[in-house]
Amino acid sequence: MSDSLIPAIGILFAAAITPGPNNMIVMQAGARGGAAAASAVIFGVVSGSLVLLTLVWLGVGAALRASPNLQLAVSIAGGAYLAWLGVSLMLRGSGNPSDSPPPALPSTMLGVAGFQLLNPKAWLLVTATAAAMPRMSGVATLAILIAVVTTLCLLAWAVAGAASSRVLGRKSARLWFDRAMGALLAVSALTLVAG
Repeated sequence: MSDSLIPAIGILFAAAITPGPNNMIVMQAGARGGAAAASAVIFGVVSGSLVLLTLVWLGVGAALRASPNLQLAVSIAGGAYLAWLGVSLMLRGSGNPSDSPPPALPSTMLGVAGFQLLNPKAWLLVTATAAAMPRMSGVATLAILIAVVTTLCLLAWAVAGAASSRVLGRKSARLWFDRAMGALLAVSALTLVAG
């Protein structure tokens, strides 16, 4: 492995394994239907991240870095959306495990892929990783790294969600789990905007 890949792998791992919106969505999917059910969501996250990488490669990342006001607007819009998702999950009342996710929370592969465009953490991950690469000509290598590292990290979250599904079969446990996940999502949105 080239020494120039180590910073990119480190950034990818740190961003993909730490709690954030994607991790919460994957953990929810794992808790609802097991690790296999979370695979479509994971594929959506990875696909959306690769679309972001393409946009960064085409110059959107440079445009955001060149315009602090535009970067702030994107961060605020994405953070507000994530906070809204978190609050809607926290306020969800039934706690019934057979309920589908709240309409605000993406749960399909396509929905989660599109969600990456509004996810400030995903933008930060892709732009920081691209900056860690010596040149954008390594975009194919970076795409492979994003796919592999992100998938492995999200699989860990899916397994954790699946492992918690027995406990979450109880209505009160599910209600508190959803509230905790919603609170974590809202807090992560605020920290992403503030940071």
